[in-house]
Amino acid sequence: MPETLDAIVVGTGPGGAPLARDLARAGKKVLMLERGIRHEKALGMPLGPRIMEGAGVFCRSREGVFIARGITLGGSSMIYNANVFSPPQKVFEAMGVDFSESVSEIRNEIGPKVLPERFFKNARGLARLMSAAESLGLDFEPQKKFVNPDLCRVGCDSCMAGCSRRAKFTTRVFADQAVSAGARLLTGCAVEKIIVEKGRAKGVITRDGRTFSAKTIVLAAGGLGTPAILLRSGIADVGSHFYMDPMNIVVGYMDQGPGAKGEMTFTHAIESTAKEEKFIIGNISSFAVASTSLMRMNVLLHNLPRLPRYRHGIGLFVKLSDSAHGQVFPDGSISKPYLPVDYKRMKAGTDLAREILVRAGVAPGSLAVGEGIGGHPGGTVAMGRSLNTDFSLKAVENLYVCDGSALPESPGVPPSLTIMGMSRHLGKKLVAALG
Repeated sequence: MPETLDAIVVGTGPGGAPLARDLARAGKKVLMLERGIRHEKALGMPLGPRIMEGAGVFCRSREGVFIARGITLGGSSMIYNANVFSPPQKVFEAMGVDFSESVSEIRNEIGPKVLPERFFKNARGLARLMSAAESLGLDFEPQKKFVNPDLCRVGCDSCMAGCSRRAKFTTRVFADQAVSAGARLLTGCAVEKIIVEKGRAKGVITRDGRTFSAKTIVLAAGGLGTPAILLRSGIADVGSHFYMDPMNIVVGYMDQGPGAKGEMTFTHAIESTAKEEKFIIGNISSFAVASTSLMRMNVLLHNLPRLPRYRHGIGLFVKLSDSAHGQVFPDGSISKPYLPVDYKRMKAGTDLAREILVRAGVAPGSLAVGEGIGGHPGGTVAMGRSLNTDFSLKAVENLYVCDGSALPESPGVPPSLTIMGMSRHLGKKLVAALG
């Protein structure tokens, strides 16, 4: 390692990899540290979930809420569904900074696409859902995705287990480009804490005892990882105001006709409910119906006799923009209680999903709900509370945070593009500051 690095970037997900690439391309000496390894083999099902913390099953809050989090090169971009949502205006207003130009640059560089018609030619379950929603005055909107349809396989539903065909864009691309531009990358290298001297960040200490120094430290370890590192470093006033966009997954089996076998999850969504009701509803495949049984025992027990009718399974998820009311602790454990307003909104969304499914032909007695299945952790080192508008930490000089933890409240939509835009924006600022 060079004696003095320009920047250490902790994390290679949407918050870390874009700015690391931009710094390296500007000729800066950059070290990327990634807790996970570079998983290449056996992505997708059934072994792909190993790239998640706790294999996607054992990472839970103290209240039992699941938290999906990617622990691999590329971070949680390896387990997202690649849906593309630009940040709503409320994000810029809450943060007090407009990085919309950088969002557009990232969006245009990757190039989102709506999957072509061949992906839905035989999607009869989806067609029934869309017809049922329309009868209620609701529209399922096709989703733009960071997916190359020429590489994607029709009927594959393994986005959340890692894409073995590299059809889905992940920030591994940016990390590899950073390395090509001269950055160093260490995988399997978890950061224990930040070295702080006289109010300035000087470097990091890894869990295996190594020390690295740099002019600038950027924490992009995610809404759970970043606050835990800061707390272990003796930095207070972080880790609270935790939100995580919890889902209820409503599953059932068709009375007659096919379910959603061979279909893809989250290709369509009801977005009109996002602003007022604070939730969106999206489709899931028969495979996702069965997977829900692995996470929630009540779903497994309820539909155990129906599992042989796998192809008739169909369901909807209700993703809530929850209140920023939870806590991350230094050891990485999590508390995520729901407020009454969260219960009320989630119930409204779940009831609506039930009605759509019944109208689509699902047997009412087969309906079951997998509750508290979350992702998108954030709010734990929020701008305005813990961060200045240049993403620097108020309590420590020379230390920046760029991931979901910087967002003061849930955007209400999947945040990957928002976070990548933040990263690009901060990268420009750091290139100028480092000279």
